[in-house]
Amino acid sequence: MHKWIVAILFFGAAALGLGILLNEVPQPPSEEELAEQANTLEIVASNWDFDQDVYYVQAGSTMTVKLVNKPGQGTHGINISGLGIDLQGAHMSQEVTFGAAGEEYEITCIVLCGAGHAEMKAKIVVQ
Repeated sequence: MHKWIVAILFFGAAALGLGILLNEVPQPPSEEELAEQANTLEIVASNWDFDQDVYYVQAGSTMTVKLVNKPGQGTHGINISGLGIDLQGAHMSQEVTFGAAGEEYEITCIVLCGAGHAEMKAKIVVQ
């Protein structure tokens, strides 16, 4: 009798653990999420730096430019000259259509973020 109770408890605990484990496995992104990611230019800002020096986009493409402040790495905002993009505060993304191949746009931090603020620059190159 006790063997059955132990066996039931063991298999119940194993099933519960497996259920919790499988529930935590990240699901692959949906087709809509993949399409959104493909149409988003994400710029990640950290202490006096962007995650890339140069961002490449396709000529004529319409994309959402999104600024992400890396947690614990200060508060930043960006201006992209020539595109009319000014992202800061609650306004952290904007849709834009890029022009012809060869165009370049400078990205600058517009929120005073410390000693390296003046050098916090990157660019977008249209291919």
